[in-house]
Amino acid sequence: MTGPILTFDVKATRGGKLTKMVRTMNPAPADGTVTLDAAHAQTAATVPPVPVDAAPAMQSLPATPAETGFATAAQPAPAPAAPQAAGPADGAITLLRAEVVATYAGILGVDLKAGDILDRQIDATNAGLPAETLVAALNDAGLKAAARTALPPTPDCWPAVARLTNDTLVLVLSQTDDAVVLYDPNAADRREEVPLAAFLEHFTGRIIHAVVPAAELNRRHAVPVKAGHWFWAEFGNFRRIIGEVALGSLVANMLAVAVALFSLHVYDRVIPNQSIATLWVLTIGAGIALVLEACLRIARARLMDSAGRRIELRLQDMLMGKLLGMRAGGTSAMSPTSTFSAFREFSAVREFFTASTVGSLTDLPFIFLFLALVWSIGGPVVWVLIAGGVLMVLPSLLAQKRMMKLTLAAQGASTRSTRLLQEAVFEADTIKSQRGEDRFARLWSELTGLSAISTSEQRRLSTSLTYWAQGVQQATYVSAVVLGTYLVFAGEFTVGTIIAVGILTSRTLGPLNGLSGLIARWANTRVALDELDKIVNAPQDHDADRTYLRRDRITGRFDLREMAYTYDAEGARALDIPALTILPGQHVAVLGANGSGKSTLLKVLSGLHQPTSGRVLIDGVDMGQVLARDLRRGIGYLGQEVKLFAGTLRDNLNMTQLERDDHRLLAALDFGGLGEFVRSHPKGLDLAIRDGGAGLSVGQRQSIGWARLWLQNPQVCLLDEPTSALDTTLEKALVARLHDWLAGRTAIIATHRMALLQLTDRTMVLHNGRLAVDGPRDDVLAHMQKEAS
Repeated sequence: MTGPILTFDVKATRGGKLTKMVRTMNPAPADGTVTLDAAHAQTAATVPPVPVDAAPAMQSLPATPAETGFATAAQPAPAPAAPQAAGPADGAITLLRAEVVATYAGILGVDLKAGDILDRQIDATNAGLPAETLVAALNDAGLKAAARTALPPTPDCWPAVARLTNDTLVLVLSQTDDAVVLYDPNAADRREEVPLAAFLEHFTGRIIHAVVPAAELNRRHAVPVKAGHWFWAEFGNFRRIIGEVALGSLVANMLAVAVALFSLHVYDRVIPNQSIATLWVLTIGAGIALVLEACLRIARARLMDSAGRRIELRLQDMLMGKLLGMRAGGTSAMSPTSTFSAFREFSAVREFFTASTVGSLTDLPFIFLFLALVWSIGGPVVWVLIAGGVLMVLPSLLAQKRMMKLTLAAQGASTRSTRLLQEAVFEADTIKSQRGEDRFARLWSELTGLSAISTSEQRRLSTSLTYWAQGVQQATYVSAVVLGTYLVFAGEFTVGTIIAVGILTSRTLGPLNGLSGLIARWANTRVALDELDKIVNAPQDHDADRTYLRRDRITGRFDLREMAYTYDAEGARALDIPALTILPGQHVAVLGANGSGKSTLLKVLSGLHQPTSGRVLIDGVDMGQVLARDLRRGIGYLGQEVKLFAGTLRDNLNMTQLERDDHRLLAALDFGGLGEFVRSHPKGLDLAIRDGGAGLSVGQRQSIGWARLWLQNPQVCLLDEPTSALDTTLEKALVARLHDWLAGRTAIIATHRMALLQLTDRTMVLHNGRLAVDGPRDDVLAHMQKEAS
């Protein structure tokens, strides 16, 4: 930090509003210490306690040296703390800064907690939360924020967060001619008026100012309307580009008429009169029209490509967000294979909406322009074009049902073959050890054969429709020429009219030829959109239309009321617990046979799975009311199988991307029992991790899981067979460390290992998803031994 924390000395002051604010908003040293919330206790260590009347949402205006008896920011700052841990003063400043910005966001109607901002600390040396970090937090919360200079300040600068000369922050609500109004939670109306002159004496001129974007204001206050389809509604955000494309199509199609008019005049006027000058004038005009048309079509294609790319990226991000936010487990959950297949289907949607496709669609309305022109030139010949257009499109419309059936069959075979391929790749050892190669080869041959048959029929039908449309287009041209010839013989047409009508016939039916192909491909796109709808409409952990309760700290009291959980809609209940209470700080062992529901119970308590019926309360509040991010910050879950991802060991430890201190990563590995291995490995934290953690033993993966839990530092620990893959020596060492580490935390441990039971004071036994026994550890174990004997 650049300046010391100013403290308030009652005897050294003369009283007044300015010094009152110093007293209210500055932390003062005291004998005891308090820690930050569990998520940040290890980076910020300890901080001085804030007095009872202190308001953590504010920092103070610094008093003058005469008033405080202490140095101001103008004097040299103390030596910085070691980089491994933030000092007490820095920890308090960091917490107060986060609270100031969170309060500011709340005034603007955005739910932002100090914990969300503190999560952005990349390491302890960055504990002061610089302005750019605070601005980024406000922007990510949905506001439009920026740090700027406001000297001299004017009333329209506020509300904003102001930076003072001692590098502290204060929330300014408004300004009058001679005063500013500060936010003060201890005041009667949470406002305190401070003389403007006193404020300016310590104001650096730098503020963090934020506004609510117009789109957010519209969402808050607009009359509720039914939301459009997630895909089609996205095109509404590009209305301007779509309008430009339509205008370009209009001009380009009007210019396309130039060639037909050129032919008409050459054959009817230039050749009979042998007018060379007129020929060149018409030629130059037609050439200019052709060049302009080509330029417009190129510009149109670039506009559509740019818009398409932006739409694709936005939709891809939205789909990935929906995928990551999808509620796990339960009867409504999609299978992993179905989810993967549905997400992959977006490529079919992208291929359908290419620049050429959209170009063909934008040319369709101008068919009527060409038909009107043909009517004005060739009269009854226009009916030949109309009949040809109907014959081109009608078979494609009639074939939609058949095409949809073939598409569904091909997709089903593709999904099943994808699942089989994943199993063959990731479970190759099991397949070989069980001599299952022949079975998998047979299934693969069946599925790929089925897929080949369906796709082959699709291609044949699509090809037939395309060639049919091309043949009808050529037949329409011939018919128009034949009819025009008879009209020439009757003296109603000229040769130039026949040529012009022939050119306009191609121009008129060209978009319909493309439309016929689009209709044939629409079945694939429609099926793909239906599959993607399943992802978009799947239940989410976070409902954007709800405002969730925020919890900076979770103590770990669980209350279950008539709670039941079912994996399948028609299946038996995996859990059925009428009532259960777990108190904060308790260490509970969950015992039971395989399949008794231990793992399912931990997943429900972690919030990863939602109960099918009944209620799960955390700290007295229904778990569904608490923001999922706050739950996962305070509740740590270590499953039976630790999943690793392709990358490095550092990547797998630093899943939040907020850890930048290698000492902490190594300390976490020491806690999990893998520190010595990593230190002796040539690549250390850069050890390459292959897909699924291949190359590491199951025990090593479990040690990495423990390291992750240590870095998370949750107040509640849910442990599912957490030492099942560890050797006896490592398990004994880990249990010894857990004696101290779990002190003060709520721990629920599902295990079959006696060593872990030493850590618990209460034992529950599950049987077929029901709570069979619940009581003190020693009494329950004695009861089980008595029954076993």
